[in-house]
Amino acid sequence: MKYKKIGAPALFFLLGITSLCAQDRSFATLPLAQKPNAVRSAETYGKETPQYRKVLSVYNRLVQARGDFRYPVPALALLKEVNRMAVMDYEKLEIILEEKAYQVCNSFGDQSDAALAMLLAHELTHYYEKHGWRKGFVEDNKDLDIGLRLDSLSDYAAKETEADYLGGFLVYSAGYGLFDKGPEVLAKLYQAYDMPVEKSEKYPSLSDRQKMGQRSTEKLARLAEVFDMANLLTAIGNYTDAYAFYYHILMVYQSREIYNNLGVTAVLDAMQYFSPSDLKYRLPVELDLTSTATRNVITAPNRDSLLRQALLHFDAAISMDPQYAPAYLNKACAYALLKDYNRARFYAGVEARQAALKNNYPKTALDADILIGILDALEGNEGKAQTTFKAAAAAGSPLAAHLLGEPIETEVGDPGAPDKPERIDEKALARVADEGNMDDSKMITLTNQVYFHQNPLVGPRSRLFVSENSLTKKTTYFHMTSAGYTGKTARQIGLGDDRAAIVAVYGEPGHTIETPRGEIMVYKKNKKMIFLLNTSGKLERWGNYLVQE
Repeated sequence: MKYKKIGAPALFFLLGITSLCAQDRSFATLPLAQKPNAVRSAETYGKETPQYRKVLSVYNRLVQARGDFRYPVPALALLKEVNRMAVMDYEKLEIILEEKAYQVCNSFGDQSDAALAMLLAHELTHYYEKHGWRKGFVEDNKDLDIGLRLDSLSDYAAKETEADYLGGFLVYSAGYGLFDKGPEVLAKLYQAYDMPVEKSEKYPSLSDRQKMGQRSTEKLARLAEVFDMANLLTAIGNYTDAYAFYYHILMVYQSREIYNNLGVTAVLDAMQYFSPSDLKYRLPVELDLTSTATRNVITAPNRDSLLRQALLHFDAAISMDPQYAPAYLNKACAYALLKDYNRARFYAGVEARQAALKNNYPKTALDADILIGILDALEGNEGKAQTTFKAAAAAGSPLAAHLLGEPIETEVGDPGAPDKPERIDEKALARVADEGNMDDSKMITLTNQVYFHQNPLVGPRSRLFVSENSLTKKTTYFHMTSAGYTGKTARQIGLGDDRAAIVAVYGEPGHTIETPRGEIMVYKKNKKMIFLLNTSGKLERWGNYLVQE
């Protein structure tokens, strides 16, 4: 599916608010609407119908992106009625979407999946954030002052706004981007369900809902920018700052991937402080296919502390999804670095491999074999290790080929191409960095040493993102194109070009990283550039980066 960069839903705030005077008293999140005198229907779309399959496909993608399997996943129903739009029914452990709401979402053409994701993610967020307990508490304590206060419109608004915000980030992390058609969807739903647009005792006005949704959109956009910056920093090897960015997200949004990424950045950070003799083999840590960071040896307790911190993050990811194979593999790598080879062998050869084979993680299964081979080599069984590496290399692993002594193909560039400076909006990054001009209102303090700065006005179609670390005295700049950028790189690559076109003029990148929305290609040698591809392999954004120390 072609990925479209879209904006966050103003609609999310509406989900649940309108039924404060609802007639349906089942233990459920308050539905999007309670249509007066609606005729209830138990008729559903069958599981083999194209309508249900479409909704289920979006729903499953959201569930996987959330990656939280500590509790049962709610069932999904598509009802043929015009009553509540969308609701999380806790008694049935079921998320319900109605035919009319489905039709409204489907009217948005190539953005219909994102519109559906918006509604479903909101209800999933109610479930994961345990919002349902409040309604049950209110029902049981109506005669008490606390029950009356929790039954207020303002309290429901707070709960729904949280579902807007976190549900929107779930939509974004699932690869649907930020949906900017919320006000439109909201107006269409009001019209389809014949809902009053004026404010009443129990209903906020349509315009108020749209304004509150827009505020949620702006807040969500900032969280998404923090997430993107974390990925960019990880891609270029700035693991210390990337950790701070991921941790900031974790404070408001938990998923197995966020915990895993935190652990990975901690492991990669620790690996920088091993001497070459201590780190003889490149480990198959996810996101680290071609680590080129300079390693300065520090005391073992400091690097060991990073590794033990990483283990806690991997355990958290596993607690959310016991079948999440990458976390087991990364945990094994951390134990290998701690020289606890018995535990490393168990988590790689048993836990990671079994979870990978059972849950379709073929690369993780292959990497687990490679780690077992590395452990064999570390324990003196070089012959057995070489056999393992040869099998993995034959299966297509570049890491295994490297361990056999074969070079990994890296960026080479095109010697015939002109060596022109790279510019975005007619400005070279060095000049942009010198100008500064940060928007102080958008600064985010991630820790007492790491700061996130932005300049959204650097050019008509570009933005500057900056990570400043006062402890390491390192400032990292990314000058990134925005949606709709029409300019070209110095070698005439533009938005919409495919990966092959980029490689033809810039060579294979020195480093790549997979993301939920595609691939990041990083060039570190002749050109410090970064290309972001969408799920169709087309260039969506690109930028230049600079590290000042």
